[in-house]
Amino acid sequence: MEFDHHRPQEAEPCGCFSAPYHFLEYENELGMDDEFAEVSLLVCSVCGQKWLRYFYENEAFTASGRWYLGAIAGEQTSVLNVANAKATLEGLSWYYYGGSYFGGQFARTSGTIVLNP
Repeated sequence: MEFDHHRPQEAEPCGCFSAPYHFLEYENELGMDDEFAEVSLLVCSVCGQKWLRYFYENEAFTASGRWYLGAIAGEQTSVLNVANAKATLEGLSWYYYGGSYFGGQFARTSGTIVLNP
């Protein structure tokens, strides 16, 4: 099944697209994948946009915590699971990344997610 992963600027009126964590609430914890990353589904409390959150931390390494957060289409939630979560984010036209691994900063990026410590 093919999804449109591009969200044009004019379709981004809600603040969740510029400061997502100020608007998002947990909707569903999907579990842990084979990389030991926690996968969850969040929803914007203002506009209802669904967001996929992928959190990875290697406790043996200081400042290894990182999260990835991407806006997903409602149809994607029906096929989303822990096994395809990382690939779903990597297939989006962009997603946010942040956490202690990135010095507490967050920004937008796209492409492959590398989980090496």
